[in-house]
Amino acid sequence: MRILMQSDSIPTLEHLGFREEMTKKFYKFLNHSHGMILVTGPTGSGKSTTLHSFLQHIATPDKNIITVEDPVEYNAENISQIQVNTKVGLTFASGLRSILRQDPDVIMIGEIRDKETAEIALQSALTGHLLLSTLHTNDATSSLTRLMDMGIADYLLSSTLIGVLAQRLTRKLCIHCKTPTMLSDILLEELKLDKSGDYYEAKGCKECDFTGYKGRQAVGELFVIDDNVKGMIKDGFNDHQIREGMKALGMETIADKLAEMMYDGDTSYEEAIRVGLMDG
Repeated sequence: MRILMQSDSIPTLEHLGFREEMTKKFYKFLNHSHGMILVTGPTGSGKSTTLHSFLQHIATPDKNIITVEDPVEYNAENISQIQVNTKVGLTFASGLRSILRQDPDVIMIGEIRDKETAEIALQSALTGHLLLSTLHTNDATSSLTRLMDMGIADYLLSSTLIGVLAQRLTRKLCIHCKTPTMLSDILLEELKLDKSGDYYEAKGCKECDFTGYKGRQAVGELFVIDDNVKGMIKDGFNDHQIREGMKALGMETIADKLAEMMYDGDTSYEEAIRVGLMDG
């Protein structure tokens, strides 16, 4: 069952749970008048919530914001929303085509699933619209390969894509019952974790219904399409090479954020592995 939420329950950018420096980068992204912003991650990682938070941040009475969703998960009062209905031929692609005739300023597509939707999305981002959407990829840099596999030309990507946010939701350890634990030196070395750090594990108590965890926190990596990335795309680098290049230039990955949560005693090794500590 999906319980649809009202616009007043959409969190603000500050309340999404990302760190302050990343939230500041969101502000910069959302000031663009045209281009494409993508949010990626597995099902249930909070992509729709983040997108609607972005839309609420940029929504003003003079802006025409239209979405095509499957299904409409947040009933927002200040934006126009269309729900996909494949039985009557209303797909993401056909909905997007009809939207473009309504002079929108900002467009949000629930998900880019096929070449047709990707092409129309990129064309609309190229012709003066700010376009937000989601993709199912494991990390931010993989979105380039995914779109290229759909048949999108690399020059189109480098001229329209502003940035990609990959996110996960991580369970937080219950502060009432978390217990210190020791991780083996081999494990710490393999995962490049600080050997002098204090680590905790889940135990379980009445406060957390004996799960050991209470609450969740968003962790994400922000992949900004700057001149360095455009150069790598032009030179035919694959997503792994681009990822390594961006890490060398200081991009923080989801694995880095999970390691930070472990150092701070906010989550356990088991939860960090489940979410993606090994993917960095």
